[in-house]
Amino acid sequence: MHGRVQVSDVLGTRLFDLERAQQAPGWVRELNGDHVPETEEYGISSTVFRSGVPFHPGRLWTFVTEGLDSGAYGQILRSKGFFILAGRPHVTGMWSQAGSVARFEPSAARTTDSHECQELVFIGTHLRADALHAALTGCLMAAGESLPPTDPFPVWDTYGIDDTCDHEHPGLVAGP
Repeated sequence: MHGRVQVSDVLGTRLFDLERAQQAPGWVRELNGDHVPETEEYGISSTVFRSGVPFHPGRLWTFVTEGLDSGAYGQILRSKGFFILAGRPHVTGMWSQAGSVARFEPSAARTTDSHECQELVFIGTHLRADALHAALTGCLMAAGESLPPTDPFPVWDTYGIDDTCDHEHPGLVAGP
């Protein structure tokens, strides 16, 4: 009850037999190089998308809400990483998706001269990495493109990153 296990029920039971384990079919297949890794057996693979250019919020939102789970890029089981949205230059976002549930929230403050922007890993079955990378590249801001007038991503509570409160006095320095 409540996950409580007596140590004596697990350790020192003398139930493990190395000789018997070595004769198990899985062990022998592994030694002979005949074992098929789960990644191959189930078609699981991964791909990483990196770019130094911020995402256009509208195009990325459309990709996330219409394309990510569409099957056009294989079945994306999990994706995670860091991203930047144009119009939010002081905040690195955290991207976390599992199945049909995705979360996008602030992760850290950043300086506008930072070159790190997008670093996302996608894990799935039968991934079409080239198509996925092309779709994500299409979500990036184009050279010379103006900031979009709207941003469909939820507002992030980023107090302290680029906001000040009425009671704060930027000219004062704390210390002795």
